[in-house]
Amino acid sequence: MEINLNQTIQETNGAIVIGLSEDIKDLKNFDTLDAYFNGNLVDAIESGVLSTKLGEVKTTGALLQTEYRKIITVGLGPSDTLTRLNMQEALGKVFQFIAKDGRDAAFELSSFVVDSDEFFYDIGLMSEISTYEVYSHKSREDKDLNVSFIGEVNAEALSDGMIEGRAINFARDFSEMPPNELYPETFAHLIVEEFEKKSNVTIDVKDDKTLEEEGYGLITAVGKGSRKGPRLVTLTYKHPEFDGKAVALVGKGITYDSGGYSLKPRNGMVGMKYDMSGAANVLGMLKTLVDQEVKTHVVAIVALAENMVTGDANRPDDVYFSKKGLSVEVTNTDAEGRLVLADAVYEATTYDPVVIMDFATLTGAVIGALGMDRTGLFTNKDRIFTLPILESSITTGEKLWHLPMDELEDKAVRATDSADLVNSNLKQPYGGASFAASFIEKFVEDYPWLHFDIAGTSGFNKPNAYGPKGASGVMIRTVLDYIKTGKAYD
Repeated sequence: MEINLNQTIQETNGAIVIGLSEDIKDLKNFDTLDAYFNGNLVDAIESGVLSTKLGEVKTTGALLQTEYRKIITVGLGPSDTLTRLNMQEALGKVFQFIAKDGRDAAFELSSFVVDSDEFFYDIGLMSEISTYEVYSHKSREDKDLNVSFIGEVNAEALSDGMIEGRAINFARDFSEMPPNELYPETFAHLIVEEFEKKSNVTIDVKDDKTLEEEGYGLITAVGKGSRKGPRLVTLTYKHPEFDGKAVALVGKGITYDSGGYSLKPRNGMVGMKYDMSGAANVLGMLKTLVDQEVKTHVVAIVALAENMVTGDANRPDDVYFSKKGLSVEVTNTDAEGRLVLADAVYEATTYDPVVIMDFATLTGAVIGALGMDRTGLFTNKDRIFTLPILESSITTGEKLWHLPMDELEDKAVRATDSADLVNSNLKQPYGGASFAASFIEKFVEDYPWLHFDIAGTSGFNKPNAYGPKGASGVMIRTVLDYIKTGKAYD
């Protein structure tokens, strides 16, 4: 969509978009809005032609001077209880309608009750993410739509919202790419292509030979079953006006997961292209911070590998040495994500970060515990340490739930006679998300650490105001709030 700012109704074309709150008759600008409907606004609502129900979109027409214009309305509910998330939902629904309708539209800003930086940021954000089209090779017609605004716009906030929205869609595109196109080498190439010309960003890419030579034994073990070797990509962004320590973001990037010799069933493999969504979402976080020129310091590390089956692939009973030096017995080759994350989070410790956060489609167990709508959160600190990130999740509406991890999992992770650690708990089929988190925790060197298991939330299982069925870009908005508000440094 092309956005035009600060226009009058005479300068706009196409439909006019109006927000309708339940108490619209009490608003100061009621007479202005009523004029769009030739004095019949209340009657149209009471008769059901229009609706004030939150997110419900209706259409009608009006004769403005000598020109007939389509009117698109979206319900806002009661104005005194209208939250930021409610407004995002309403904006998402109306942007989706505009995109489907295929005609230009102009927002009558005075009808949307609020006039704040957050409101304009969210217009920009929702204009991008709500209308995201899933990356595919299906033929489709490009729609060249113009959206304009009647009234004064905060252009900077609007632009920043659009930047974040485009970064989320950037991450979604990675998650949706087929694995014959996106594998470690091509993924690393696309990352370099995106970030190499960005200001204040440095990039380091370790290929399979370098990883093996430098002792990243766990990433190497997972990746050696594929002809397409693994990569470890590190991007460092430091704004010149920021002197603080780095926030480390680490992403699991298994571009395809067959399960290895612990082979997944046929139906279990479908959708395993999404097993790199943690890495994709970390890149979306970084892209937003870089493109918005946020005054911060972030290190983003993505561990990229394919988990395949060949004569060279790792096997149950194998023992490998991590970059940290700890030995690991493999009892389940389908528990590969925690292996690549172990080397990657240890790499993050070398940057002396203020906090390490890792993101991974890690376990089916977290779905069993929390369902598809909550991300599992683990930490090596106390519950108080999680409060700021939980506050950010409430702000964005991305649901988080703090799950346990203590001496029970620590004992289980060490329960092997063959190595320092074991990568799966064959004796106990339950609590797998906590076991996996405890395994990763052994590599964070006591740095403050948050682990996000996004196995259930990495994709939308049905369309909603934030986009279509498919990759969701989960935790991007929450982590951005956590960093940009300074909570990550408190």
